[in-house]
Amino acid sequence: MSQGITQVEDDAAGPVEAWLEEIATASRQPVEMVREVLAEHGVRAHTALPRPHRILVTAVEFEGIRPAPDGRQHDAADIPFRFHWEPGPGVWCLASTGKNEAGKSSVLEIILWCLRGRAGLQRDVRSWLRRVRTEFVLDDEPIAVEMTVTGGIPAGTVVSKQTGVELASFDGMKAFEESMDAFMLDRLGLEPLRTQQKPRGDVEALPVTGELSWPSYASGLYINRKGLGHLLGNESRNALPTRLLELFLGAPWAATMVAASVAQKVVAAQLSAARQRAAADAQARRAQLGELTRQLDAERARLEALPEQGQAAADLSAAYRTLAAATATASEAQRALAAARLRHDALEEQRHALAQAVQTAQEAALAQAFFHTLVPTVCPRCDTKVSKEQWAREQEGHCSLCTSRLPEPTDHDADAHGDEDTETTSDLRRALAGVQQEAEEAASLLATVQAQASTATEAVTRAEAALQEALKDPGTSERRTVELAVARLEGAVAERTGRFADLDAAIDITPLEVANTVLKAAEKAAHARRTAALKQVLKDVEKDIVTMGRALGLEMLQRVELGTGATLTVWKGGQQHTYGSLTEGEQLRLKIVTTTALLRHGIRSGVGRHPGLLIIDSPGAEEVDSKDLRLMVQDLVKLTDMAPELQVIIATARGEDVASLIPEGQLRLAPPGERLW
Repeated sequence: MSQGITQVEDDAAGPVEAWLEEIATASRQPVEMVREVLAEHGVRAHTALPRPHRILVTAVEFEGIRPAPDGRQHDAADIPFRFHWEPGPGVWCLASTGKNEAGKSSVLEIILWCLRGRAGLQRDVRSWLRRVRTEFVLDDEPIAVEMTVTGGIPAGTVVSKQTGVELASFDGMKAFEESMDAFMLDRLGLEPLRTQQKPRGDVEALPVTGELSWPSYASGLYINRKGLGHLLGNESRNALPTRLLELFLGAPWAATMVAASVAQKVVAAQLSAARQRAAADAQARRAQLGELTRQLDAERARLEALPEQGQAAADLSAAYRTLAAATATASEAQRALAAARLRHDALEEQRHALAQAVQTAQEAALAQAFFHTLVPTVCPRCDTKVSKEQWAREQEGHCSLCTSRLPEPTDHDADAHGDEDTETTSDLRRALAGVQQEAEEAASLLATVQAQASTATEAVTRAEAALQEALKDPGTSERRTVELAVARLEGAVAERTGRFADLDAAIDITPLEVANTVLKAAEKAAHARRTAALKQVLKDVEKDIVTMGRALGLEMLQRVELGTGATLTVWKGGQQHTYGSLTEGEQLRLKIVTTTALLRHGIRSGVGRHPGLLIIDSPGAEEVDSKDLRLMVQDLVKLTDMAPELQVIIATARGEDVASLIPEGQLRLAPPGERLW
């Protein structure tokens, strides 16, 4: 059977490149564009048949304090309890004799709590707990989940018993669920499945995306009365039964199909919203253009109905022209005034600097001449008199005060210094005279330009006054108002008409259209490959369902049809029925045999991804007589004999009916009328 499934993948699914080529052909897009779209939306080809993983519960232990059953005060009647059980491969049973409140279901829920991280325990039972420990083997590694429970809130760790390494820690309900979700998905090689659904009450809202994660997958491990309405799992939202069918059978391309389908629905919703926005925008623009056109026609008609203005219109036009010319002249005069002022200020600054330089040169020459004629009699620093000996040193060529050697003056040097000083001063005086003349000319020009600017400003004032006078004519004022309105409306209509042909491009929906087409083709191609792989194996599963169903008391069962969407159509007593139309007892039998048949197929083929743990709560509660219940348990025992790694844990209140069928040491039976813990 494993060989047959592999052949389906090779023939029907084909390589990834063939899948991409098929999408490209169907969507009329190049392969590179197909790759980009799929990568952007997280759609990958899952073609390989997965390696099965196995979970085996090896121990469950918990302890706590519960109130006395007679309802006395808590502090006066606390009853401590402790439970310890070590199941293994095969069928294991928690049973009581006719007592439904013996704690069997609570043990199952505690095991499931530790495996999936999500609690299904009743709040009162959870509040009784103080410590919980569950051990299980995941593939070949023993794992322990141990936690303390305070007020119903867990805190603890997930530890590898093989290495002693802490694999996860948590404190709180949400943290526990998230820790187990990440841990189990990774270890079991599962991926979160994307989902999408429309928000209630908002037709136009975009779909909300989410994920089916480990707690949803784990519903495939558990059969109880609450989930009887669904063939697989315990709810139908987000096509969970279909996903679980694929989990049982290890269907290739299933994850690809789901990812493409969800992405396509999201893109389709975005595309629809974008088209609606574009259409609404275009409609609003058309309405606005229509209103502007109507107003323009009305103003044009109003303008045509006005009488001709004759001389008044000519005077008004002349006033406008005069004002425009005066304004231009005034603007030019202001620019000239600014330039003249700038030049005048620069020359004044230059003149002032040259005057300072001439004065400084003259003062330096006079000071030098004065000081060279002085004969010092005392030291200018300390008032000490200059002695004859010091004067004698000057005759020898040294300064009488500082003893430095004096330069030997000549007539030529004196003349040269005098000439240089004179020449420098003369140059400065000539430059100052030139700048002085330019500054006077600039001042004269500035005065002239100021007068011209003042005249131009006065002309503008007169022109404005003339225009206002011309506008006082009632006919002229009205015509001008209407002319301005016509001009404004013509501009608005021209602007909108020029863009009207491109209104649909205001929102670029081409990328969304391409993505929608590609994703739709990808989902269709993956669905075909996934369905081809499933249909071949479902025929064998259907035969097992009929055989086992008849053995469990459905004598009138003729045939069944198990759909790829996890639907079951039943023919019994010559009539066709849906699974949902059957009685609860029939639903229970068929749910158990369908799950068993799928597990059997997955074990035989070696490709199913179900982890090999099945927990069944109260299989004999719904219209199942002792004989049928015994047959059901007997078949489960046979299944585990065929697959030694499979583990089935059952809880039933009909322990006397199954006691002889459960292998020795694998039945935990509560004493008559008492609890398991």
